[in-house]
Amino acid sequence: MSVEKTNEVKSGGNVLVKSMGFSLALALLFTLVANLLPQVEGEAPVDQKVDLGALTVESFVALGESVFTGKGTCSLCHNDLGRAPDILVLNMEETAVERLKDERYKGSATDAESYLHESMVDPGIYVVKGFGKKGSNDTISPMPAVNKPPIELSEIEVNAVIAYLQAKDGNDVTVSLPAEAPAVEVQPAESAGPAGTVEEVIARYGCQACHKVLGSGGELGPDLEHIGKRLSAEKIRQSIIDPNANIAEGFPPGVMPEDFAGKMTVKELEMLVVYLLSGEKPVEDIAGSGTGKIIAQFGCQACHIMLGSGGELGPSLEDIGARLDADQIRQSIVEPNTVIAEGYPSGVMPPNFAEQMSDEQLDALVAFLSEQKGD
Repeated sequence: MSVEKTNEVKSGGNVLVKSMGFSLALALLFTLVANLLPQVEGEAPVDQKVDLGALTVESFVALGESVFTGKGTCSLCHNDLGRAPDILVLNMEETAVERLKDERYKGSATDAESYLHESMVDPGIYVVKGFGKKGSNDTISPMPAVNKPPIELSEIEVNAVIAYLQAKDGNDVTVSLPAEAPAVEVQPAESAGPAGTVEEVIARYGCQACHKVLGSGGELGPDLEHIGKRLSAEKIRQSIIDPNANIAEGFPPGVMPEDFAGKMTVKELEMLVVYLLSGEKPVEDIAGSGTGKIIAQFGCQACHIMLGSGGELGPSLEDIGARLDADQIRQSIVEPNTVIAEGYPSGVMPPNFAEQMSDEQLDALVAFLSEQKGD
């Protein structure tokens, strides 16, 4: 082999060595951050059947409370931060009766129960003074209809929330218990694993309750469909974990919850940042459940552009297959110190990936990288 060819091989191999070194270093950094931040697993919805034989008013009210704080994402806005009426401190039975008497009310409800139902499925009929969409003179509600995307509560879930709102203040529950077997109901799980896709992250943390993302959502916060054209990855990340550091023009401070840093895992946070930055799903979503998970596990996309998205701390791996053959790629993973890229120190990339990866994982990763030949 000629010196020129040997140098070319070494240079290509060293690029991958440096790349994987960067990836591991950043992955370790993420792990450190995760340990420093108070990490709490998100409460992902799980399917639960309602046992009609055992259903009582009390259990129906409990279901309503779990929907209110969970799937319905009601508590994201209806709290003491001023973005919507603080339902938890209001006697909603009395409040509903008062609103029915308001000359601005143009709906068809006749009592507290029907008003509460109407306010959830058609919130634009009556907008509480001071809580309308900005510039609408309280004629347009920023609240989405809860029985439509993105929230999509069933009729039973809507009625359960009404039962909860009546019972929480000691009022009689007038909502009838379901007479027919309902569809699968949803309530939070006490211990769920990290979200596996960006859709799960967005659903789990209620992003669409306030923002338009993935094609639908509310308008309480800025539209996130093209946020990557306005903000860098660092700014997007900061807006999630420290939302009041910089407030988007036209939107009030104190609206977005400040505890996402404690609720999200680092992987969930980075998955969301990558998606918002590029508008494309992270590689683990689009590269298949096998190779994509391997790439995500070892942090490749955090530092490298792969399949159109990723970080820039390391070189792009979009064309690594055009620069190295499969054997060279494999060697760079399992024997990273054999060839060191010029300008980079040795010993950065751990030499034990062969032990950490199964043979199947290693083969899948080598095959995937070998196919990345650029345009």
